[in-house]
Parts: sequence; structure tokens; C-alpha cells
Amino acid sequence: MNSSELMKRNLSYIVILILTLSSCSNLKKLPAGEKLYTGATIKFTDKPEEKKELEEDLDGLIRPRPNKKFLGMRIKLSLYNLGKEPKGKGLNYLLREKWGEPPVLFSKVRPAYTSAVLRSHLENKSYFDSRVRFEVQEKEKTAHVVYTIRAGHSYTINDIFLPEDSSMVSSVIRAAGNSSLIKPGDPFDLDIIRAERERIDEALKEEGFFYFNPDFLLFEVDSTLQGKVNLYVTVKPQIPYLAKQQFRINTITIYPNYTLDKDSVYQHSAGRKYRTFTLVDPDSLFRANIFRRSVFLKPDSLYRRSSHNITLRRLVTLGPFKFIKANFDRPADSLQPLLNTTLYLTPYPKRTLQVQLSGSSKSNNFVGSEINVQLTNRNLFRGAEALEVHVGGGFETQVGGNQLSTNSYTLTGEVALNVPRFVSPFRLINPRTPYVPRTRVSLSYEQLSRTNLYTLRALRLGWGYSWQKNRYWEYTLTPLNISYTLPGNITPEFQQMLDQDLSLRQTFEKQFILGSVYSAKYNNQLDLKRRNTTVADFNVDVSGNLAGLIFTGKNDVGQKTLLSVPYSQYIRFTADFRNFWKLNKTMTWANRLIAGYGYSYGNSVSMPFVKQYFIGGSNSIRAFRARTLGPGSYQSPTSDLLASEAGDIKLEATTELRAKLFSIVNGAIFVDAGNIWLRKENPVKPGSGFSDFQREFAVGTGAGLRFDASILVVRFDLAFPLRKPWLPEGERWVLDEIRFGDRTWRRENLILNIAIGYPF
Repeated sequence: MNSSELMKRNLSYIVILILTLSSCSNLKKLPAGEKLYTGATIKFTDKPEEKKELEEDLDGLIRPRPNKKFLGMRIKLSLYNLGKEPKGKGLNYLLREKWGEPPVLFSKVRPAYTSAVLRSHLENKSYFDSRVRFEVQEKEKTAHVVYTIRAGHSYTINDIFLPEDSSMVSSVIRAAGNSSLIKPGDPFDLDIIRAERERIDEALKEEGFFYFNPDFLLFEVDSTLQGKVNLYVTVKPQIPYLAKQQFRINTITIYPNYTLDKDSVYQHSAGRKYRTFTLVDPDSLFRANIFRRSVFLKPDSLYRRSSHNITLRRLVTLGPFKFIKANFDRPADSLQPLLNTTLYLTPYPKRTLQVQLSGSSKSNNFVGSEINVQLTNRNLFRGAEALEVHVGGGFETQVGGNQLSTNSYTLTGEVALNVPRFVSPFRLINPRTPYVPRTRVSLSYEQLSRTNLYTLRALRLGWGYSWQKNRYWEYTLTPLNISYTLPGNITPEFQQMLDQDLSLRQTFEKQFILGSVYSAKYNNQLDLKRRNTTVADFNVDVSGNLAGLIFTGKNDVGQKTLLSVPYSQYIRFTADFRNFWKLNKTMTWANRLIAGYGYSYGNSVSMPFVKQYFIGGSNSIRAFRARTLGPGSYQSPTSDLLASEAGDIKLEATTELRAKLFSIVNGAIFVDAGNIWLRKENPVKPGSGFSDFQREFAVGTGAGLRFDASILVVRFDLAFPLRKPWLPEGERWVLDEIRFGDRTWRRENLILNIAIGYPF
């Protein structure tokens, strides 16, 4: 061990010793007569239903919370005690105000009040006969509270009685009862009763009762039955007259360029009358058509909350508007139950410019930089069309090690137009949903140059649609997806590689990709009450099937061509499943499974390079660098330098345990496994075929820190391999070779991944 490593080791011991000693001194620095509150414990004398969930709820109600611990030590309290009363912004300020936390004193604890809070929550969860008592366990300098609970019997719903009078309000309540959240036999739960009251109010709003309020509903409980309760739903006898009236929409006025400084000007503008609304737009910034498709409130119809909500969501998701406000007022000159609707829309700046500069450094002696510039016009043709112009460029160069002139340069450009409706030669129905259907037309160019190897240019044209059926499912269909790939500047050294590898040679030939892409995505993460959420993404990519029937001309080698250029023929399926299970308030178990299969036929011996799968890197198997793993048990002798391995088949799985440590710092431990394969083995790459795939999985593990500032997540994952599929059979598991103290092992096996965002 050299002097530098010895110094680092001794320094770590000193830090641990200081924290340990300061932890011991925490109790010595308490104010006179005070004790440190170390928290509370909940004990049940019986076994209520859903005990674990009930215990978590009760624990969350206990106040105050004790000082936080990390690895059994109150580090933040120790840091607080290391500082003195701050007089400025120096070290004492950081220790006391930023890094540390003051001691939680037992004198601030009110166990009798907390016991009452716990018992009230138990009653709200159907335990009407519960008992709560507390006991304070005191030591010389600390105090701990034990809450002992007898939950008793859980009361269930016997029957629900709805109002029977002949009023329209009661009639709607009875009709809404068929979808009640409360069912006979369910436990009495005050949270569900509150939700049911909100649901009934929504049903009334849907039938025009604009001024009705959930507080006008009463849920009376009869608990005299043996272990059961009857619920009586009634309307308070003294409610405002307007709450009993069904209101209809009278007029609709839209201000699409509203700001506070223009308020008085707009109020005196007459606007232009259309069939169902009046548009007040003196500057003619927006066409009326976008509001015809987005405003679902209609004159002379009942006010319906669903139409109100869909209208607001549509206007928000259109894109140009920053703020949306809807006002409903009764006409001053009418005694009828009518509502005048006014929509105030405040737009974003029409044009924005974004510039992003990034740099990278890899452990294989490559450094690089990239710049991206994006110009956006949110309202190009006055119909909320968004024009996006993107230009980017970057380079990567080797600064040390074995110089093989593998520097690379990239240039990208894209022009895309997003239209908030279906643009089609066929008339398509405007769906009555909160989600705006979109048409996207894009034209892009990409150039990749590798010094002394090759230059690859690609021109792409796409025409596609995206829409949502509901809050869970999102669909994308790109019926026109054309790519034209043109290689150039191929050096003799790279040409020799192409001559030896037929599949690699085809990926670098001039070719068209004429196809379509369809994807469906399911996501229920917006349901915040779910403890177990799922994201599933299904993708189908086809090319050359229809073109093969239309363009039948062939070249000298029998390939079908378009404009004398061969086009690819393949079909590609990809499925991506992700599951997130919240184990408790601070820990989540995240899992991911990816399966992909590409089948080339006709013109194509192999999948186009841009459509093949690769593996490794910061969002894949983190113990292996991107594009250096596989296919199969094959390992390229120049993988660290060229990093271009790809395959037709991909299987990948990840399991990750995530935990909140403190403040914005989260931690994780993970295991990644998987590989890529060629559908047919390439003789130049022995072991690359799919025939023996079950023995060729790579496995890696590691740990990471994530700094989650909500708007930005910076991730550091340190990983190392557990299984290397290119080694001889029987030697692929390398657990016995792990040597954290060996510098050579660390250099060859430890991979530090620095990335923005979570891996999935």
C-alpha cells in the first residue's frame, strides 16, 4: 500500500472516529433538565385486519419525528452540535442551518394528545371500540414512547339508504348509487365515505347542479347494530336555492391573448361571433378552428363537469397557452338558471431558443463534447402548430492509451411540425377526450464520421399520429417512415473488415428503409395511491413489406430496388415492461424486462445497423460499456475502441432497490443481466448466434447515488461484472475473482456511469 492510499485510509478512519465521538457527545450537549426524544413504538395487543398497513398509517401520525439516523448514527444532530451559534454565512451557519438538525427534545412530545389522534384514526378506519394507552420509557438522557393499542372489532357496512323524496337532486343521487364506492360488507372507512361524497357531487355537477357543494351532503351512521353500521345519505334541509337548480350554458367568450395589463382593453372589445362562441382576438393570433375542436361546452346545453374538465385539459395540452382560467357567471338580466362562460388564455412567448452544451469523459480514454440548439415556434400558422428546428454537433477523441485514430464527429439536424389534430386525406372524428390528437411531420439529417474509418449519412422522413384513449394508454402510428442511408469515405482498413463480415457490409451499404412503426404504451403511475405501478411499451417496426409488392425492379445481385437503391425488408418486435413496488415510504423495488426480436428477409441478410439492438451503458447493463457486449459469447478484440456491437435479438432484465437516504440524496443497489444475439450466427463472430442463448447471459451488479432535485436527477452508478459470457464455459462466473483492493482489477472491471435521470 503506497503512502497516498494509506493517507486516504487513515483519513476515513479519522472521519468515522469524529462522527462516533460527536454522536456520544450529543447527549452531553442537551439543555439542562431535558432528554433526547428517540421516537415511538406501536404495539398491538390483538391482530386487526390489514395490521401492517394500519401500523404504517398510525406511525405516520406520530409527532414529532425523532432526529434522523444513518447507519445507526444521528449524523445530522452530530453536525449541528459541532457548530456554534452562527453570526454570518460561515462554517457554523452551514453546520447549524444547512447540514445539521437541532435535537428533538422530549419536552415537545405530547403523548396524551398523540394517543387521541391515533384513536380517532382507528375510528375512521372502522375500529369504533379501540383503546390506546401510552408508556414513557425514560433513561438518564433519553426518552422513548410506547403506544399500546387494542384495535378491537372492525365494523362493516350493513346497508346504505339513499334519499327517497321526489326532488331532482335526490333523483340524481339515487341514479348515482349504482356506482357507489361503498358496498355492503366492506369495512367502514371515513376516507372512502369522503370519496363517495365527492363522487356524488361530481354526478350532480354532471347534471347541471353547478352551485351544489359536497358539504351539502350528510352521511349519518347508525352503529347500534352488532358489529355493523347502517349509512343514511341525506341532503341538508337548509341549502341555498341555487344549489337545487340545474344550470345551462348561455354564452361562451374566449380571450386567447389575455394578460392582466390588457384586461381593461379586452373587456371593451366586441370580438367575433362564431357558431358556439365569441372569440375576442384583436391581434388575430389564433384561428377559430382550434377552439371548435377544443371547447366542449355548448350553448343551450346543461352544464356538465366532464365537458368543463375536457375543455380545460384540451386547452392546456394544445401547447401555446401558459395559463388557463374559466369563469362562470349568471347573466345580470335573466332570472333563468343560466351561466355565461368566459375562458381567459395566457399564451407562452411564441418563439423560444434553447442551447445545451455537454461534455463527457470515458474510462477508455475518450473525451467529447456536444452542443444542441433548438428553436421552437408554438403557433406557426395560427392553429397551435409547433415548429421545432434542431441542430446539433459533437466530437469524441482519444486522449491517451492505444491511439488507433478512432476519433468521431457527429452532425444532426431536424425540422418537425406538430399539428394538434389528425391531418389525413380521410375525415377522422375528433374524439371527446381530454387528450389532443397530434400529427407529426419530420425531416432529419444525421452524419457520423469516424476518422480513417468511414462516414455514414442518413436522411429520414416521417409522418405519424399520436393519441390517447384514456389516462393509461397512449398510441403512436407512423405509417410513413422513410430512411435513406449513404455511407462514404470508407478507408481500406475498414473495407477489409467489411469484406470479412457479410452482415456488417450490408449494414454499410447504400439503402432505403421504407416502413411503418406502431407503438402502444400503458402507464398507471399517475395513480398516486397505487403502491404497485406498471409501465409497458410495445413496438412493432416493419419495412419493405408493401414496397416489395410495388417496387419490383432488381439490381445485379437480385435485390429489389427503389431508384436503383436496395431497400431493407424486416419486421421488428420490442416489448419493455417496468414495475415499481413501493415497499414503504422510503424504499421502492424497481424491475425491468426488455425483449426484442428482429427478422430480416428478402433484400436483407441482416437488420439495418440503425435498427439493431445494442446493450450495455448507463441505461442498460451498467457493468459493461455501451456497444461492447456480445453478440452472444463473442467478444471483439477492439470493442473498447470501436464499441459498435449490435444484434437482432435482445433479452435484458434489471432489478433495483431504491431508497431515500437524506435530503435530495437517494441510493440504490442493482443487478443487471442480459445480452444480444444474431438470429443466424456470423462465422466471423463465433458464438454470436441465438442457439445457446441461455448460457450466454452477462450479469453485473453495483450501487449508486442519485441526486434528485425534482427538475433534474444526476446519477452516479458504480458497477462491476459477475458473469462474462465470452469466457470459456465453466469460467464465466467471476465472483471468485473480485478484488476491490487490487488496482488492476478495479481498472479492468469497475465502471462508473454518470448520467441524467433514472435508468428506467
